[in-house]
Amino acid sequence: MTDYNDYDEHTWIATIVGAHGIKGAVRARYVTDTPDYYLKEKVLFLEKAGSLSALNIIRINQSKNCWIILFEEINSRNDAEVLKGCRLLLPDDQLKPLESNEVFVHQIIGCRVEDQKGRILGEITDFLETGANNVYEVSNGSSAFLVPDVPHVVLELNVETKRMIIDPLPGLIVAS
Repeated sequence: MTDYNDYDEHTWIATIVGAHGIKGAVRARYVTDTPDYYLKEKVLFLEKAGSLSALNIIRINQSKNCWIILFEEINSRNDAEVLKGCRLLLPDDQLKPLESNEVFVHQIIGCRVEDQKGRILGEITDFLETGANNVYEVSNGSSAFLVPDVPHVVLELNVETKRMIIDPLPGLIVAS
């Protein structure tokens, strides 16, 4: 997993994957399941070299699995191309409100994983979306394993206390 800065008041919403056209527009792959909700945004924050800078949106359109965004501050294809791989963030107070059973992925990363007896098994380092169910990657420093997000395995997830309690499937955790 790539190391990214974690911001207290901003959330990663998209990653620039390339330039689009010659006027400086970018293609940005969003990391939300409600991309239409954000089409009226006026400002996004660009993470570059470990710092955030505000970019004013002139136009944002949805395309196949990405947004095409034209920013006021980016005026050429060359300027857009150097931003490939940079993240776009949004202030937390502008995020779509969550339903009671939803959490943001960034809230899950770093959660301590325990079994029902309180034995610490590791920490969540990644979140994978598969066809059938989501999967958490858990690392304990010396090894890693995958935990399926299904009710009989994930018994409790509390993002406030950064703690997940699981009932490991037989063979899920291999002693190192």
